[in-house]
Amino acid sequence: MSKSVLIVCDSFKESLDAAGVAEAIARGIGAADATARCTPMPFSDGGEGAIGVLEQAVATGTLKGGHRVACPTVDALGRPITAEYFRFTDRPAAWIELSAASGIHLIPPKDRDPKITSTYGTGLMIRHALEQGAQEIILGIGGSATNDAGAGIIQALGGQLLDHQGLELAAGGLALSQLETIKPPTISKSIQWRIACDVNNPLLGPSGASRVYGPQKGGNPKDIEALEQALTHFAQKIKASTKTPIADIPGGGAAGGTAAGLYSFFKAELIPGFDLLGTMTNLEEKIKACDYVFTAEGRIDHQSLQGKVPISVAKLGQKHHKPVIGIAGSIEPPYNTYKKLGLTSLFSVQNGPMTLEDSKVNAAQLIEETAYRVWSLIKPS
Repeated sequence: MSKSVLIVCDSFKESLDAAGVAEAIARGIGAADATARCTPMPFSDGGEGAIGVLEQAVATGTLKGGHRVACPTVDALGRPITAEYFRFTDRPAAWIELSAASGIHLIPPKDRDPKITSTYGTGLMIRHALEQGAQEIILGIGGSATNDAGAGIIQALGGQLLDHQGLELAAGGLALSQLETIKPPTISKSIQWRIACDVNNPLLGPSGASRVYGPQKGGNPKDIEALEQALTHFAQKIKASTKTPIADIPGGGAAGGTAAGLYSFFKAELIPGFDLLGTMTNLEEKIKACDYVFTAEGRIDHQSLQGKVPISVAKLGQKHHKPVIGIAGSIEPPYNTYKKLGLTSLFSVQNGPMTLEDSKVNAAQLIEETAYRVWSLIKPS
């Protein structure tokens, strides 16, 4: 009897998008067993790739409707670009990916500097959506190049962050150390704000925005400590101005503290991005109805436990007693924890010694071959 396989996977960053990963897994399973019924479902934890997930949901009828909207904006270094967001057609709401304007993938490695990168471009996208009539803003905040606690967004929406001389702060996280006066944007209080957040890190401390993610964004040890002090000062000023403590909010450190910043200014609701997209796409019902689940991501490690796609899929599979097979470019401990959370088994695509560049270039073939071997091993009779 043929078995149904649901393939719920994220991208292999810098190698293959989520759709490409899902298709490669389906090809591998199909080559091993022509009777297997594969349903590719590219997915996201709420950051990069979410718009593609929503478009697929529209195409399959899970969502009533929606489309991409292009608007002029700037990248994290202030350079003009055009970016897209998703506008729902059944209600006045917009899903905006922070990475579309303020993403690290838009900045060459040599130019990455979290001291000066800004979320201003994301703010311009939000402003565009509001001007088009949006009453609900859903902001997916993975993949940022920034560490400015959303200050750029606040400035783009008309708020003012002033130094002791009454001058507007420069762009970037480091400038927050000079913050003296806060004048919030005059945005209608009827606007609903939701943050699709893929991590639980707080704004400050050893597991905070600067120390965990700053090095990935180009910060050296000296930069990181300066940014930590700047965000600490920002949090103190926010608490004094709005009476809202933001230093320890779970998830507040996402996207260089953007989640904490928008929580303080707009009382934005922080929701795991996976859960939000899962609800919109009826993911749990699809897992419940299948026989096997395959999931994948470029790297599975301790950070995956913070709400990334493979572990979140595994938990749903475990809930409904479905075998969940994970495929990744690289795998790091804690292996026992992954299994306890529902990953039945976990396989790396590496088939021998190779450079990281070779692995990226050949990602599709490696994923397909891995899926072939795995399904050949577990192929039901």
